[in-house]
Amino acid sequence: MNKTYKMCCAAAILLLNTLTLAAGNVSIKFAQNVSHASTEAYLVDAASAQEEKLTPASDGYTYTVPSGSNVKLKVTPDKGYVVYVWQKGASESNLSEIRESYSSTEQTLKSVGSDLVVTADVCKLVPATFVVPKEGTLGAEVNVEEQGDFGRLIAPEADGITYMLPEGRGAYFDPRPADGYNILVWKFEDNSIFPSHPDQFYKNNVPSGFYLTVAFYKDGETRTVTYRQPHTAQLTCYNRSEYDSPVIASGTTVTPGDQILFEVAPPDNPSGKVIVHHWLVNGKPYTDASGEYFTDNSLTLMAIDNLDVEVVPEAEYTGVTAVELQGLTAVASASNGTISVTAGSGTAALYSLQGACLGQKAIAGGQAVFHVDGASKGSVYIVVVNGQAVKVMFQ
Repeated sequence: MNKTYKMCCAAAILLLNTLTLAAGNVSIKFAQNVSHASTEAYLVDAASAQEEKLTPASDGYTYTVPSGSNVKLKVTPDKGYVVYVWQKGASESNLSEIRESYSSTEQTLKSVGSDLVVTADVCKLVPATFVVPKEGTLGAEVNVEEQGDFGRLIAPEADGITYMLPEGRGAYFDPRPADGYNILVWKFEDNSIFPSHPDQFYKNNVPSGFYLTVAFYKDGETRTVTYRQPHTAQLTCYNRSEYDSPVIASGTTVTPGDQILFEVAPPDNPSGKVIVHHWLVNGKPYTDASGEYFTDNSLTLMAIDNLDVEVVPEAEYTGVTAVELQGLTAVASASNGTISVTAGSGTAALYSLQGACLGQKAIAGGQAVFHVDGASKGSVYIVVVNGQAVKVMFQ
């Protein structure tokens, strides 16, 4: 045996040893976090596609296979459950979703060359209701969320409005308006309104029994906003959905769904506060979530229907002859035609019901007295002191 031959044999043995090492085993950890499902693993022959069921290690979820093998993993969810997504990675702390894996019951991993962790997120299916008007839609669509975007399209149940979705996971609701139709408003089961109207509604944590509906409006439709001025305050209306939120007059038409802001203030102090007894919206008292009168100085409404708004200040709701409001007292006497104002300090102003200023007087010694020419019983005036406004009537 010559020297050259020996060197060739040694190289061949070294190469064989290298190939043997490269063809060692790898581990696939699977299903340790899977619940409400059964799991299986198979070794798949690359040439014949025959499958050999694998037996896990004593931990119940680790499989050892030759490096480069094709491995099929199966998950069979319990009734009423679904595989939300499959995940894989080099470690349990570094997993990423396998694209388009929603509801897939198996994954085949080809040429596995390194240790791998694979798991499946099995979720309970819960009913969600999505109601879309028949007129104006190209057909509603609901998609589960996968990797932060639209995933698998979910078909409705037989009623056409119920969708079985993975509980606690994200979903997109798309009403698909037809040409000439626009989204007016999104509403929930309790008839509460979503404050904006996106093209699609995203729910990041779908609960059992979730209910959503949508309304459309046609191109060219408008809504009318009307309101009346109170006697003791100034009501201003803004269209918040237009650039720079312009002030709009009563009777203005707006785009359906616009956000309309109403603000009330003392006549001589736009930044002051008025004690509000209640607001009226389309003839009905407007209440908060607890059912109490809404008494803020500003009110924002969505123009779903025509809006007719009125604010009722406390001073106008009481309508008494003598009014005491946070240290302010105003008394009107028809016998001598005077209105006596008692307050700590500042300036008192007298207004007609039409908002015309009839005079101002400094509070001296805690009092100011106005003499009103031609005053008669039943005449009503407005007194404003330090941003507080009260209505007084001559008796």
